[in-house]
This record gives sequence, C-alpha cells and structure tokens, in this order.
Amino acid sequence: MAFKPVRRALGAAFFGMFVSTTPQACVATDSTHILGTDWGLTLKSDGSGFYNELARMVLPSALGEIDYEILPYKRAKRAFLESKTSCLYPNSLDYLVTTGAIDNPESYIGSRSVVAAQSRIFSPHGTRPPANVGDLQGLRVAYALGSDVANLLQGSGAYFVAVSDEVGKARMLLEGRTDLLVAVLPDAKFVFDSLGKELPPYDVDYSLDSTEIGLVCHKTEKNRAFIHAFDQHLKALIDSGKLRTFLISKGLDPKDHMPHQE
Repeated sequence: MAFKPVRRALGAAFFGMFVSTTPQACVATDSTHILGTDWGLTLKSDGSGFYNELARMVLPSALGEIDYEILPYKRAKRAFLESKTSCLYPNSLDYLVTTGAIDNPESYIGSRSVVAAQSRIFSPHGTRPPANVGDLQGLRVAYALGSDVANLLQGSGAYFVAVSDEVGKARMLLEGRTDLLVAVLPDAKFVFDSLGKELPPYDVDYSLDSTEIGLVCHKTEKNRAFIHAFDQHLKALIDSGKLRTFLISKGLDPKDHMPHQE
C-alpha cells in the first residue's frame, strides 16, 4: 500500500500502510480509513498485538491505500460512528446492532469474518465459574471500558467495573479485586499468557456472545468495492489454509476460532 508521511505516523514498517494515533490526522480522501481499536495487549498503538498481526495478513497492498488509525477503543468507536466514510476493526455489524451501538444497520456494511470470538465470564482459579446470569447476583464483574457488557447483563444484580486496559482487567481477577471477569477469546488467552498464568475457568456452555469479527464500514460505493476486494482476499487465505496456519502459530485451535460464515 502507498504510504504517506503524516503527523505522528508510526512508520511504514508497520505494514506499509499509513498508521496514525492522531484522530482524523491528514486522512487521504482517496484512501480507505480504518479505525483500529486499541485494547492494550492484543491491538496496541505501536503496531504490536494479535489483531495487528492479523491485519498485516488480511489487509495487503493489493487492496489499495489504507489509512489505519489506532485509537483507544471507546474513542475509536465514537469516531467511527460520527464519521460517514470510515471502517472499524476488529468488530462485527451484528455485535454493534445487538448492543445498541447502531440502530440503522442498513447504513453499514460488514466484511467476512477474520476470526471467530466468544465473550466468556471467567472466575478465579480454583472456583466454579457462573453457568447463567443468575449466578452473577451481588458479584463484582470487571469488563472492558467502552464495551456493552453492562447492557447485555442488565438485571443480573451484578456490580460492574469498567477497566480501560485488558491486562489490568486480568490482574484485577488474579489479585482478587473483582469476583468475575468478562473477556473475549481468543484475546484472553494472550493476556493471561503474557502474565504467565493459565486461563481462568469459564463455563463452556455459557457465552455472552459469539461474534464473527471482521471489518464494519459505512455503506458508501467506495467502501462496498473495498469490502468486496477484502472478502475475496480473505476467502483465498481461508481456502489456501494460510489463515488456519496463522491461528495455529498463535496457539489457537482453528475449531474454535476459524471464521464460520460463508
């Protein structure tokens, strides 16, 4: 992809595309503007993390010039919703609709999924994780700032604690500063690996949400064409086995995290 030097750009070495941490900084009108959501470990503003590595694979130079702007999750989501031409990564149209973030899905377009994710509720090591919403009554639940967990679990009787960093959120559970942790797999695996800890227990039959994560864009003619090209490239990665190999190289089970949608 063509690279254009801009204020506070992180450099062409990231993936040969424009990368910025300044909101709306010098976004080229002929490029595709993608807002990356900085969660902390798995998608960092310095270009590291699982989702940035995945982006290098699914956003190749053949797709044209891309302005990839990484912002804190809540700010990236707000900037995306206020824009009329940008895209959001990683996310899904179904999730944004289900959680009430958008009420006009006809104005957006979603890509094929790049990874399958599940939102789980983890409990401390050596304890029994909740099996249903009734098990949350009176407990402290840590979740990601800017996500819609509190809305999804409205009426549960839980006390919610919003945390801005996914590693900090995990430490809260490990240190007993929260009773439960809501986190997404595969993200949680990388977080606890970084802390040298086993993944805490969760009920395999209880998931808040199963999401096919990809790109979500405002529905413009330009973005329609971009999503079409993106989907074709992603299909080639799936058919060739390259995406499966990438997931395995990261210690993930393709059975759980390969995209399921056609």
